Amino acid sequence: MQLPHKILVQRLTEHSQALALPAGRRVGQPGHDVAREYLLGQMERIGLKPFEGGSFELPYERLHPNTRELQGFINLVGVIPGRDRSLPPILLGAHYDSVIDAPCVDDNATSVAHNLLLADHFVQEPLERDLIIAFFDAEEPPFFLGECMGSRRFCEDYCGDIDFAAVIVTDLVGHDATDGGLPIPGPVKTLLPHLKNLIGVMGAESDGSFPAIVEAAAKDADELRVLSVLHRYVGPVSDHAAFVDAGQPFLFLSCGMGRYYHTPQDTMGWINFDKLAHTTRFIADLVVRIDRTPADANHERFDPFETDLRMLKKALGPMASVGLRAMGIKIPESRRELDHFLGDLVVGRLMS
Repeated sequence: MQLPHKILVQRLTEHSQALALPAGRRVGQPGHDVAREYLLGQMERIGLKPFEGGSFELPYERLHPNTRELQGFINLVGVIPGRDRSLPPILLGAHYDSVIDAPCVDDNATSVAHNLLLADHFVQEPLERDLIIAFFDAEEPPFFLGECMGSRRFCEDYCGDIDFAAVIVTDLVGHDATDGGLPIPGPVKTLLPHLKNLIGVMGAESDGSFPAIVEAAAKDADELRVLSVLHRYVGPVSDHAAFVDAGQPFLFLSCGMGRYYHTPQDTMGWINFDKLAHTTRFIADLVVRIDRTPADANHERFDPFETDLRMLKKALGPMASVGLRAMGIKIPESRRELDHFLGDLVVGRLMS
């Protein structure tokens, strides 16, 4: 992305602030409508094309899981046509609803904000293939993983005939990873302060081309500490779940549950917009690299242990081995050891 860093931070802040309504964006509440209208206006301004028909809105109805009354929902989906529309498309997705009647900036206004900026960028610099921008409804409980969940409805109702090049979903990407996002021991935080810039990437094992792509993009993202982990460490914790079930290649990015996860304190004040800007550039790089993957690339899935281990060592930094060893923490040397090391960090710490 060529946008100056200061301007990128400013625009991410503006979009996030516009969605950080004091009364939230919960399904069925006035703020939900306000957020939807804001996104529709931005999608029109950016120049996206409707995914289907003449509107970005893809409405659907289902019985509310609690009241058992018919409830209306609306996914918002646009597309940036690629130069060769016969190629498998890429999807960028994030949910725009909130779990409670509060700003819920990290969950998930920041992801919506960076996808708006990415859409703006790729309208100006189109890919070879289509780029689909999806803002999903009803991700939060009581709809999570149910029939009402927007990403499930979009995947099952509209994507049955689509073989994606990649589905990239983000959730909880705005806060410092050391701010309650991961159970990192205090001495490790002191020894490795750069871990605040950690971001997890799950799902590289879903396509044989992804491990090398993720690692290469991480090497160019000097300001971030990118950790690649198997999806089974976290499971179906967000909007990527439906696409996983459908066998689509995917990447899920998150910083984990933060200190103010699902609380009224999830406000603008604890968001690291500088880090969010670097994450936005990192995702843009992932998209471009996936778009440029040769047609004859090997997409057969495999366990990217060596890649994950290299990225772990890079994320921790060159002095980490000595420091961690002094605290009795061993750098893993096998998948089993890596499972234990990373499992302690992420299992149960990433949720919808």
